[in-house]
Amino acid sequence: MASPPRRRRRRPPRQTSQYWQQLRSWFDEPAGVPVGWMCLTGLLYAAIGTTMAAFPAPYWIWNLALGGAIAQAIALAGPQALKRFRWLSANGLAGLAILGTMAIGIALSVALGYSGTDNIDELVPNDTVFAVIRVSLVAIVIAALGAIIGAHTGDRLLKTFNRLQTTLVLASTCILGLGMGGLIGLLIAAE
Repeated sequence: MASPPRRRRRRPPRQTSQYWQQLRSWFDEPAGVPVGWMCLTGLLYAAIGTTMAAFPAPYWIWNLALGGAIAQAIALAGPQALKRFRWLSANGLAGLAILGTMAIGIALSVALGYSGTDNIDELVPNDTVFAVIRVSLVAIVIAALGAIIGAHTGDRLLKTFNRLQTTLVLASTCILGLGMGGLIGLLIAAE
């Protein structure tokens, strides 16, 4: 004789705190300006600016990083933005975004390359190789995260603004983040 099936009790839904609900509303905003995504984009570009300014790197890397940020903002290479174009145009814009990301990655790599030692007698070949690999990975990850988050921010901005306005808002956010990060990096380097 089989026993009757057991009924499982339903758990009451979890109550989330107001803090998490507010944070979620910033990122899941259906219409309007995506403040949370813009802040995240600004913070990533601030990290890029801080990294570039913290080391005694040449000044031309700032031109390269600014050009890369503007190229990414012009391309608006998010999936929603590229859906509006034909195949050739969409791939051209994605290529422009990739070039912008490469420019920022190169600027970060050059800046992080100046983080070594002044005394050549202290260098150990094995440690140096791993340090170069680690520095390169940091530069690639930061540049890629900035590009991905910037593309998603552009997609969300397109729900509210037209393409030109979205490009201007996104470029302003990226440049403001680079500038603020540069100021923070200069303060760190001055200590």
